[in-house]
Amino acid sequence: MRFLFGKKTASSYQLVFSLSATELRLLVLKNKPNQAPELIVNDVERVKNNNIHQALSTFNERYKKLSLEHAPVIFVLQPSHYQSTAVDRPDLPAEDIAASLRFQLDDFSDMSPDEMVTDYYELPLQASGQDKITAVVAAKSLLSNIIDALAAQSWELTHITVSEVVLKNLFQSQDKACFVLFGLSSTRYVAQIYRAGELVFTRELRGVRDLSNYSAEEIKLGALEPLATEIQRSMDYYEGQLRQAGLRKLILAVAGPQREAMVESLQELLAIEVELYDYPEWMSELCEGDFSDLEALAASVKPSEETAPQ
Repeated sequence: MRFLFGKKTASSYQLVFSLSATELRLLVLKNKPNQAPELIVNDVERVKNNNIHQALSTFNERYKKLSLEHAPVIFVLQPSHYQSTAVDRPDLPAEDIAASLRFQLDDFSDMSPDEMVTDYYELPLQASGQDKITAVVAAKSLLSNIIDALAAQSWELTHITVSEVVLKNLFQSQDKACFVLFGLSSTRYVAQIYRAGELVFTRELRGVRDLSNYSAEEIKLGALEPLATEIQRSMDYYEGQLRQAGLRKLILAVAGPQREAMVESLQELLAIEVELYDYPEWMSELCEGDFSDLEALAASVKPSEETAPQ
């Protein structure tokens, strides 16, 4: 799923930006012939008063020695800048669906249809009797601001995407179905299920406390029981509504000093194998360490098969 398509460029660099409510993250990757790209910059800048222009200008000045002119850009929106929801598939030709969604989402969003930019993606599994797509909506003013701000730095936007879609790039090699819990900030936890490397389920978990604040003793005494209940609900939906075999593995992409204690507790509470996620080796030298950069890093990983636009 891509909000925007652009042209390919000949720069030796690839830029990836990830925009949260208050920060803009930049990755710079250097392309190498017949090799995987090299991550050479992982940086973050505060966005004040929604001034994306200023944040991009700061980055450009900071790394001007790299000569990033005309570098291609992938831009990732985090959920503070878009909304997504499952809707019934419109009875329209495929090429007309994305544009039509702005009228179907009138009650879902505070934006007027004229301010909406809509797109969608499809999950490969459906509950019995359903034919749904996941609609995604962002503000036209935001996207125009991003496009203009990038053009002002002489960078070439290739596409804009959203975080829930790109995270799957990190799990393309997973042969067996697995549940992944992402702790992307102290207040934001995302549950996703992958089957044969495909995203088949995604959900933001509401009301989860900052797991990094728990002591080993608190975890031992059951502090993770509410989290285990939310995970179990998602697993039950996958196994019951989507009619899939029971999940046997949970991967924790969650930071904190008590990660091993979390593994032990969730294994007991859920009776499945639990393992910790670690950054891929090529990311490890410049990674943030707390997984707040995971969406940007995931967007820098080329999908095994490029998904055609809807």
